[in-house]
Amino acid sequence: MSFFAKEWFRPYYLKWFYSRAFPGRYPPEFSQCWDYPGHALDDQLSGWMDTDEAGRCDILFLPAADWHTRTQRSQHLAMELAHQGHRCFYLNPHLGREFPNPYPLSPRAALFRLLPRIYELHVHLPREPVYHHRGLTAAESARIVSTIETCFRRAGSVDPTIVVSLPLWAPAALQLKQRYGYRVIYDCHDLWSGFGRVHPDILAAESELFALSNAVVFSARWLMNAKLALHSELRLKSTLIRNAVRSEDFDFVYPRVRTGRKVVGYAGSLDFWFDVDSVKLAALRHPEWDFLLFGRVETSAIGELRKLPNIRIVGEVPYASLRSYFSGIDVCMIPFRMLPLTLATNPLKLYEYFACGHPVVSSPLPEILEFGDMVYVARNPVEFVAQLEFAMEENNPQAAHSRRKLAERESWAARCGTLAAHLESENARAGIAQVLAG
Repeated sequence: MSFFAKEWFRPYYLKWFYSRAFPGRYPPEFSQCWDYPGHALDDQLSGWMDTDEAGRCDILFLPAADWHTRTQRSQHLAMELAHQGHRCFYLNPHLGREFPNPYPLSPRAALFRLLPRIYELHVHLPREPVYHHRGLTAAESARIVSTIETCFRRAGSVDPTIVVSLPLWAPAALQLKQRYGYRVIYDCHDLWSGFGRVHPDILAAESELFALSNAVVFSARWLMNAKLALHSELRLKSTLIRNAVRSEDFDFVYPRVRTGRKVVGYAGSLDFWFDVDSVKLAALRHPEWDFLLFGRVETSAIGELRKLPNIRIVGEVPYASLRSYFSGIDVCMIPFRMLPLTLATNPLKLYEYFACGHPVVSSPLPEILEFGDMVYVARNPVEFVAQLEFAMEENNPQAAHSRRKLAERESWAARCGTLAAHLESENARAGIAQVLAG
């Protein structure tokens, strides 16, 4: 059976057989996304929606991840921009796979209200493509563009901005810019070639996205420098906007009153870049410590850690639950293998750890080294164990308070203040830039 034939058949198999036979394996986000008030894209849409605030532009996120999985950069940006008065629209990237029924029996599009001024747009494509498995066809991109235009028109949007986080959406972004004059910002926050499972057509589309974007935002300096070396024409429209944190979402827990065993914690994806060897050695050397790993398991290599009695793989937890979990941790870690992908990353979890005041032990990622002696850096498994030992014995209230203050300063509100100069109309952008410069 050909690839395209499988695509046509897959929606029926998944929704009428697989989801019923194996409900525990079916992605929970495919059902969670419907637990919100929704509305069809009809003429009554504007009366159902929040109004914009002080004429701020609407923002559409064409994302790299589902809103309902791990809370990542795009969700944080949308939540902060909504707090600042923008209406934000977030495209569900599954393009129909999340709908309960296959294409002929489902709506073609729907809009759901996730939070005040934040809406999720669902577009149902007939073949329901897996969004990182291949590029979109011209017809599929055209259908997405048509739905977005309808959504904006019926929502009464004026001068919206498109924030693109994955090159998959480049053809749609180009049409939206050429046909309707929408501004496009590429939020380049990952080295997509480093994942190994992103289709070559999507990787190739990044050059087109660089060219069409009005501005390009990078999350890490190493990533920005790597791309500028290949695309020197980007220099005049590139900005470094690192990750951040809402420090109020986390409790400052220094000093922690211990009631039991010491705990080392990690929150994030458990994928091929996770340094299993360093964590395994630390757990073996310190059976009196517990290691808690929060995140979705994406590689079989993590199975090595399941064998150790003092390592607990908790799995994915809601962002709102991190506050309570982090309060019981003594030391946090970022054990990443040194790969092009990790060299290019600015770990969001670092800022969350800092918000709690926790000591952090990390691999020597370029973005980690920016923080100097605020992080315990380890270059190999033996050093990793030693640095965990130093961090576990830390008794420095000033260091803990410094980490918390840094997290308060490195906020999503501050990041969106920088981003705002790229969002508004030409006159408004000039005014914002002048304020920021002054």
